[in-house]
Amino acid sequence: MKASTKQYLRRIFHWEKDFSSLFVRIALPIAIQNLVAASAHIVDGLMIAGLGDAHYAAVAQAGRYSFLFQLFMFGAASGSSIFIAQFFGSKNGDGIRKIMSLCLRITLSLALLFMVGALTLTGPIMDIFLAPGESHDLGMDYIKYVCLSYAFNAIDVVFSNTLRATGKPKVAMLSGIASILTNTLLNYCLIYGRFGFPMLGVKGAAIATVAAALVSVCINVGYTYFARQVGAMKIRDVLHLPSRTFIRDYFKKVIPVVINEGLWSLGVTVYSIFYGRYSDAGISAIGVYNNIDQLMTVLVFGAVNATSILIGNAIGEGDREKARLTAFRMLFAIEVLSVCTGTLLICLRAPLLRMYGAISALSKEALETASVITLMAGCVMPLRHFNSLNIVGVLRAGGDTVFSMLLDAGSVWLVGVPAVAVAALVFHLPIEGVYAATFLDELFKMLCGVPRFLSGKWIHNLTKIGEEK
Repeated sequence: MKASTKQYLRRIFHWEKDFSSLFVRIALPIAIQNLVAASAHIVDGLMIAGLGDAHYAAVAQAGRYSFLFQLFMFGAASGSSIFIAQFFGSKNGDGIRKIMSLCLRITLSLALLFMVGALTLTGPIMDIFLAPGESHDLGMDYIKYVCLSYAFNAIDVVFSNTLRATGKPKVAMLSGIASILTNTLLNYCLIYGRFGFPMLGVKGAAIATVAAALVSVCINVGYTYFARQVGAMKIRDVLHLPSRTFIRDYFKKVIPVVINEGLWSLGVTVYSIFYGRYSDAGISAIGVYNNIDQLMTVLVFGAVNATSILIGNAIGEGDREKARLTAFRMLFAIEVLSVCTGTLLICLRAPLLRMYGAISALSKEALETASVITLMAGCVMPLRHFNSLNIVGVLRAGGDTVFSMLLDAGSVWLVGVPAVAVAALVFHLPIEGVYAATFLDELFKMLCGVPRFLSGKWIHNLTKIGEEK
């Protein structure tokens, strides 16, 4: 091995104190927020599960519509965060506010579109996810109420992402914690009718979600303005459009991210449609695993978000080598972390599922299926999280949004969806076998994503946005 290669490997594995400290300051608040959110989702799930398989299946499947909306929102905010992180690295506050203004227009438009759909097409939407029956009707009740949170989400995602990308992740963390505590308390009160509140079941869960979204947006927006942060837009920032060249360059990078998240989420929604062909117990098993998975992967997604910010800041500073070194460091670190997390998930699945069984009214079939799914997911976790970091934390953060879109969305539609369709419709596999078929697209992502990363073609400086070429 050449001396230069040894030296570079030493730099990858030997983190300087300043780098380690900065990474922890960014990643830890995000991880804590995700941990609290995942814990709250488990508590929420247990509360709904206390009403039985039909109620749990209703919320799990109706939640797919909100999941679709959230991923479109994430696409707009994530694409905008690429610019915000780089502008922050180049100390361009005016550019940050221009990006926020454009992003806010997109997210509010998405919120209006999805709200209208939820309120006017409730039945057809639930027909996609569930067969007629009790869970179908309960899902309709849930979606009519929960869609009211979308407008709050649209504003909140812009401000919370800006706070993270500009070095204030603790504020977004605290707003998330306050939101989750609000959601949990109101769930307890409104689902079961505690402390004098009416017993509303799934409607109560939806109302709690709306209130929690309101709490989060008030904290993030309030802090931004009272603390006079760089993202404190004035009315003229919101109403005045940037130059056509600026808008053109912005959408050239952001639209692929929105399309990416939209197509990816539609693909995952198709997975849910196939799951919907199975019993309420099978659907509940998927929902149980998803909640546990969120709990076990909080550190990983904290690392993904922190990597995206660090790489964006480095590129904005004009330091390509720093961005590349950061990417190498984090890709190696994420593998070590994912192996540990996957092993822990496998070891803890039995006590976690026993907890579900002891507290909830879920059937034995649902819990046994969830155990098998959790075991499989733990084994492939290193592969899945490597792809998440490479696509979202590295390639997309570097401005390589078109390739990221083709890789991420293409793998779902060209590999994942056909594999799930064959598993369900041709081989008639049980739901855990259908779920296993989704792992094939992760293998495809890695085979295509690694060469792109090694090429270095993903590094693009976006701070010159709006300048005539």
